[in-house]
Amino acid sequence: MSKNDENIFQSLIAGGLIGAALGALLSKDKEEGATIGALAGAVILATYKANEQAQKTNLPVYVEEDGKLYEIQPGGIKRFIKDIPKPDFVPNKYFKLK
Repeated sequence: MSKNDENIFQSLIAGGLIGAALGALLSKDKEEGATIGALAGAVILATYKANEQAQKTNLPVYVEEDGKLYEIQPGGIKRFIKDIPKPDFVPNKYFKLK
């Protein structure tokens, strides 16, 4: 992980965008779970960087907040699109990977 990526992680953790437990998992280097931490970290960084790039395109960005879909224009204007219904499917609390 590069120094810049580490700085992004620290700012996301400090800003509350990554919970403390996930932050601890991501910061593991040689302990058990490092692979999962690295994978989760790569996903979070890719999402963060994709969001940054999307904001530079002068195209609207769509976000979900509290079960509602919004369009955010490049100028920062936020427009409500629709409510997103909650799914009827409830996944099992516990499951096994095979």
